[in-house]
Amino acid sequence: MKSAGLVRAAVAQNVPDKPAAMAALPSAPAQGVSPPSMRVTNWTDRPPPPPICKPNPLAETGERKILLDLKRREAALDAWAAALDRQEQELAATKAALRRQIASLKPLAAKLAATKAQHRSVDTARWNALVATYAAMEPRSAARIFDGLDPAVVLNVLRRMNSRKSASILAVMVPRKARVITEKMAGMSPATTTMKAAVLLPDGAP
Repeated sequence: MKSAGLVRAAVAQNVPDKPAAMAALPSAPAQGVSPPSMRVTNWTDRPPPPPICKPNPLAETGERKILLDLKRREAALDAWAAALDRQEQELAATKAALRRQIASLKPLAAKLAATKAQHRSVDTARWNALVATYAAMEPRSAARIFDGLDPAVVLNVLRRMNSRKSASILAVMVPRKARVITEKMAGMSPATTTMKAAVLLPDGAP
């Protein structure tokens, strides 16, 4: 009995007063105010990776745009340089082909020049023989032959002949033929001479 009374006395001392206990309790939240949320952080989770999206070319600005522009210009310059190299190679090949053609044509050109010189020498020798023949003739006899020859032939002979001998032959030739030969020797064409005569002669002149 005595022990039971001691236990009740100890319990009564440890029990706090009711008003003090009520004051110690947390007060209820005010109306309209939500209590702070309690977020549990799981430290084992990793943040999600950022989204992968393609760059928009229209949005390229600043240093990136300058670098891309420089790369495009570099590619264009490389292409231009390659085209120039190809053109240079083609020109070199064309020049080499032309040099080969010229080298192959040089012997032919030399042969043609030699043939032309030979023909000129033969032609000169033939005309010199004709000049010597007519120079040895009497002027009147040569004039009668010249009157029936082509004026071009007579002109070539008289041009190679001594001026005194040619003058004596022209003096006894037919006047009309001698006039034509003289005009040709002076470098005047018959048509030009006829036109000048028509301008100088008065109307009704023979």
